[in-house]
Amino acid sequence: MHPYDAITGKYAPAAFNASGLGNARFSPLFNPVSKKPIPTICAAKNERGAIAEIVLHDVPTLSAGYLHDLERDYRANLHLSRIRAPAVRLVNITTMGLQAVGLKPVDLLEGEKDDYPRTREWALWIWQNMPDAQGMRWMSKRDNQCEVIMLFGDRMSPSDVVDDGSSRPLQAHEDLVIELLDEMGAGAYPSI
Repeated sequence: MHPYDAITGKYAPAAFNASGLGNARFSPLFNPVSKKPIPTICAAKNERGAIAEIVLHDVPTLSAGYLHDLERDYRANLHLSRIRAPAVRLVNITTMGLQAVGLKPVDLLEGEKDDYPRTREWALWIWQNMPDAQGMRWMSKRDNQCEVIMLFGDRMSPSDVVDDGSSRPLQAHEDLVIELLDEMGAGAYPSI
């Protein structure tokens, strides 16, 4: 799930983000020596997880009765795309992987936006101290039935991540968004 400008190609489905912009749990990351952004791309294993991670990211924890503004998401020109990548070496930061180093999901995966600078430090530590790692994998905070990955673009060939050509605007997935909101006891504003 990503914003996409088909005219300029900005944020194309298989493009690594090297802008240094944003405020996500594990990105943007900056090389401490060069101070340049480390290119990254995040993906969920399925459509449900992608929508939960991006579109429904800010749904409040007490979501019963919440009304989501889908029109705002449509104006953001969000697209759902499928990408493919070869087998990659991912650091396991699922519950099992975190347990191996004495951490729990609450330590790394369950914080809110004000905690992101700290969780980005962990991602940068992984990038700095595990030079063979091509990325990380974890279970979505928003939908713990779905695996999410982040790949380090400087450790892969640009041709490794391939767009399968199925990119469609969020509007094409409205039924699934409504289904997920319903599971959360929430709804959506009426269309304009």
